[in-house]
Amino acid sequence: MSALFVLSTLPGFAQMAVEGTLRGADKEILPGASVYCKQLDIGTTTDEKGFYSLSMPQGTYQLHFSFMGYETQEKKVKITDRPVWMNVSLKESSVSLDDVLVVGKSKARQIREQAMPVHVLQIEKISGAVNSISDVLSKTAGITLRNSGGVGSTSRISVRGLEGKRIGIFIDGLPLSDNSEYNGLNAIPVDVIERIEVYKGIVPAKFGGSAIGGAINIVLKEYPPYYCEIKYNQASYNTHIASIGLKRNLSDKGYLIGAGGGYTYSDNNYKMELPLQQNTFVRRDHDAYEKKFGGLSFASTKWWFDEFELEAAYTSTGKEIQGIEHNIQHARQDVDVFSVSNKIEKKNFLTEGLDLEINNLYSYSIFQFTDTSSYRYQWDMTPYIPVSKLGGEIGNDANATQNKSHNFIQRTNLNYIINQSHAINFNSQYNYVKGMPSDSLRDAVLGYQTHFKSDMHSWVGGLSHEYNSPHQKLANMLALKCYFYSMNTSKLKRISSPDREKLHARKYNFGISNAIRYRFSPFILAKASFAYDVRLPNEQELLGDGFLTAPATDLLPEKNKSVNLSFMYDKIGRNKRFQIELNLFLMKLTDMIRFTGGMLQYQYQNFGEMRSIGTEVDVKWDATSWLYLFANATYQDLRDIRKYEHGTTPNFTKGDRMPNIPYLMANSGFELHKANLLGKKSYSRLLFDGHFVEAYYYNFKKSNYAEPKIPRSFVFNAGLEHTIMDGAIVFGFQLNNLTNAKVLSEFNRPLPGRNYAFKIRYIWKRTG
Repeated sequence: MSALFVLSTLPGFAQMAVEGTLRGADKEILPGASVYCKQLDIGTTTDEKGFYSLSMPQGTYQLHFSFMGYETQEKKVKITDRPVWMNVSLKESSVSLDDVLVVGKSKARQIREQAMPVHVLQIEKISGAVNSISDVLSKTAGITLRNSGGVGSTSRISVRGLEGKRIGIFIDGLPLSDNSEYNGLNAIPVDVIERIEVYKGIVPAKFGGSAIGGAINIVLKEYPPYYCEIKYNQASYNTHIASIGLKRNLSDKGYLIGAGGGYTYSDNNYKMELPLQQNTFVRRDHDAYEKKFGGLSFASTKWWFDEFELEAAYTSTGKEIQGIEHNIQHARQDVDVFSVSNKIEKKNFLTEGLDLEINNLYSYSIFQFTDTSSYRYQWDMTPYIPVSKLGGEIGNDANATQNKSHNFIQRTNLNYIINQSHAINFNSQYNYVKGMPSDSLRDAVLGYQTHFKSDMHSWVGGLSHEYNSPHQKLANMLALKCYFYSMNTSKLKRISSPDREKLHARKYNFGISNAIRYRFSPFILAKASFAYDVRLPNEQELLGDGFLTAPATDLLPEKNKSVNLSFMYDKIGRNKRFQIELNLFLMKLTDMIRFTGGMLQYQYQNFGEMRSIGTEVDVKWDATSWLYLFANATYQDLRDIRKYEHGTTPNFTKGDRMPNIPYLMANSGFELHKANLLGKKSYSRLLFDGHFVEAYYYNFKKSNYAEPKIPRSFVFNAGLEHTIMDGAIVFGFQLNNLTNAKVLSEFNRPLPGRNYAFKIRYIWKRTG
């Protein structure tokens, strides 16, 4: 597990020290308008409400305010040690798009309307009152979250039907390894997130890592140099979440320190219907989750580097394992992670326009899985014999497994802005994993070692070129990737013998993608992209565990070819914005990696081909200054296209829809918001949303009659949020699954019914 997951729960403590702050608003409420200071070569953009904030040294500067289709304005400002306010009112331009100029190099540094198919979720726009990342992402076209239960359960993201390890998860552009097996994404507090970028079909080369079909980049908020946040959530099923974050600037020395920590606990004891015993309802009584974390950070902005940051963190999680088909009462897993990370940034490194960013991360984790119960139980608590003479409730053997591992990630990113039209990016990411598994219980019984040390090296290099025409009509992104990995481990030759054999593998591969965007008018654009992406097998798939899961030295990387076409209409006017986007996509996945059984051991194997074709429609509308509406729908048709299985045996499921993947989904909702409704310096929001998923099979369909199927579901949620003291105190309440609908997730796993969540949050901040 990557320690970045832990660090992401801390509210971005180490940011640049400042001497003064410029704030203001665009009176026309233009989201994304550019604010640029040429002398300092820094800039920012306005948020969804037209506000901006820019940290600057004291002095007098000339500012440029610009927006596509509007006249550029210049204003002079004097920055002092106190916040300075400057508002602006941009006017619509009477000239054509060809005459609109791009102001300053900072336009190339900002997030532009990229050629790649990307969807940006502004958390403040859709987060509602009390939400998790699952709630936020589930409102997005083409995305489903595969939760297995309540708080702390595993959450697997599915983007256009591709899920799990195939989808890259990043935090501020840094990889979150393998969508952690031990923690769900919901452990990242929504309050620390500024936006979520969803890339579909193409994984940007600048992110590094290996993924196919898509990527999720979670961008954390930047906080002022003096900051304190205290938060408490209380929710159904005895759920309690508390956290605190502190940050302080040490005088004028350019040093910042931060600290944070938190605690989460939930019984997760909601009522469920047993999937194999219809009309039999039980209370989940062995699904408790507990997490503790803490961290420290230090940053300097006065050394040769623009920013040097060092963070250390520790997290401890414990999770009981809830039975569904069987009544499990004792098995559990525990994880402890220690991590240290370092970040270095330098703009204009060696030459003007060349920016350097270096990230180093080391983590040491201890994973323990314990299943040694002397009894198993029926659902009426009648005891019966365990799975083996050593005890155990799960599988065929007792387990007292411990896996210690070292993980090191080194990422170097160089971005060179040649001019306003051309930029080159090089990204290098190296990953080393050393696993040290053991099972003293099994070794003592068999009389010889059954788990073996292993190590794995992987490297992904990416080189991309971005072109933007002088008037922003045409944009193109061409990227090349190179993949390499090697692994060393051992395995038993046979279960009944201590003899072992050493295993070694070494493989290379490459990927390529190109994306193009053309703007027909200030409000209409079209995109097209093609990608050939590769996902390297991870350490779990390649190395196994030395006993139950055999190493797979011949495992090939998964490969995906994808094509995406999209059309967007985005009209921005006074206090209003209307956006509609249509996407068409086609994917072909080969050398799929599946977990399969064998004569002696389980193993990951390459498993055939899959084709996907689909469409997405997404509509967003700021109807008035107080009403926001959204709706989207997704159709994704994933089919098994293998001609043969197990070598030469004809595949009888050829052409069938892939199981356990929904194919038709829709979301819609609205938000009412008003400032000063219940007093000065207050802000109120009411959110309502609905989610629809059509019924789908969780095994291959074998007939037109009764089949194991996950039923159609409608879920409605409502939330209320109110802030006072200019946002210093936030109250939130949310009611999920208003109609108490029966909702099942993958493989017929029951999810919670109607439930609530309440939060209170206190924020104190000062810029200088």
